[in-house]
Amino acid sequence: TRPPGIARFWSPKRKNLPMKLECHMVTEFGEFLADGHLGNQFRNLRIESVWDRVELVTFDFTGVTNLTDSFVHATFGNMAEEHGDEFVAKVKFKGCSPLVRSFLSIAVGEGLRQHRVMQRGC
Repeated sequence: TRPPGIARFWSPKRKNLPMKLECHMVTEFGEFLADGHLGNQFRNLRIESVWDRVELVTFDFTGVTNLTDSFVHATFGNMAEEHGDEFVAKVKFKGCSPLVRSFLSIAVGEGLRQHRVMQRGC
């Protein structure tokens, strides 16, 4: 069975199609995404474990009413820092309230900035 919140993968029988992953954040975590440790665990176990096999990862925030910077940085800031431009090309967000969009923008921006710093070796 599919883990909760993971909407779908393309069928392994359809090898010619790119794999896509959609994560429904309210199903995974409820309306309030607060725990950075859980966000980091989710990133490592559910996203990084399949990162090289998917072409697109969509995070659906429909129904999420609140979140913390700890959760957003642990999940998405770290992912952006690790993958840089590949993150920008591969990750999509949908169903974001203005609050969620603001938190994501800050965390992803900081992660991408850190990625560039690491690439320069500074």
